[in-house]
Amino acid sequence: MRALIPVLMLFLAGCSNVPVAIKQSPQPDWQLAQISGKAESHQGEPVRWGGQVVKVENDENGATLHIVQFPLNSYARPNSDSRSQGRFLATSSAFIDPYIYKSGTLVTVAGDIAGQETINIDKKSMTVPVIRIREVYRWQPKRDYRDPYWYDPYYNRFGYGFSYPHWRSRWYYDHGYYW
Repeated sequence: MRALIPVLMLFLAGCSNVPVAIKQSPQPDWQLAQISGKAESHQGEPVRWGGQVVKVENDENGATLHIVQFPLNSYARPNSDSRSQGRFLATSSAFIDPYIYKSGTLVTVAGDIAGQETINIDKKSMTVPVIRIREVYRWQPKRDYRDPYWYDPYYNRFGYGFSYPHWRSRWYYDHGYYW
């Protein structure tokens, strides 16, 4: 039985649907703060950055994602609760659907530094790095699995832990027992 545990772990590790280019960070792992203002000298080097999409621009040459950068966690998912290091642009020669990559979508982008570009945000102009997309991964929003409409009158009633009927109260309610 113990011999099956490593096999099971390898099998489950192979079930991940995150692309390899997103899972593994390139070496050296350049961060946005290290590249900002010096993107021309790092042109062609691989990076893996993530963040939240601000907008998508499509034209006859391809598409550009405007992204606010957030640090990546150990799964390469952007942590939007952390402090951002700035913005970057991700370009592609293919069409990117603005409905799928709408504002607020979390993405992780793997690609090569293509240079820098000056953009206007409100009335401020900024120089931001541009990366050429090799791989982009769109993260699904985290879901809250609690039922927000269910109130259990027995939970923490006396100020400590769960009361007696908590473990079956939802079953009773679902099956028509409204005590």
